[in-house]
Amino acid sequence: MIIVDYRCEACDGVAEHFVSNPAPPTMQCPACRAPARRRFAAVGLSGRAAPPAERKPAASDRALCLDNRDVPGLCHMTPDAARTWIARARGDNRSLDRELERQERSLKETAGPVADPVSHDHGHAHGTGHGHAHAAPAAAGAAGTA
Repeated sequence: MIIVDYRCEACDGVAEHFVSNPAPPTMQCPACRAPARRRFAAVGLSGRAAPPAERKPAASDRALCLDNRDVPGLCHMTPDAARTWIARARGDNRSLDRELERQERSLKETAGPVADPVSHDHGHAHGTGHGHAHAAPAAAGAAGTA
């Protein structure tokens, strides 16, 4: 006997049933008595774990601030915001229009929450020789002299 999750198509309720193996594809919903379909198939369940897959580090993209040193403020922007800012800073209206159109298309396709355009992810600083402090020199020196 195994425990199987079923989802009701009528009331969208989820229920667990203790059933014999192989599990039936549908069961009666305990809430509304409509047919509930099995949520997960038992394909590949053999009783032992598969060996772990070899882990490969994700390919890292080069930070835009390293390739566009003439444009200030890119270190803490998302790639979308940075591409727009680069085009604005250089007065490249064609690139700006293309980037804004690409972002609008992307938003329509995903229709999810928009990421904050300012980020404090310093993942690009490791191994690239790019690093900087956030405190102004005067503020850093004044902190210990009070």
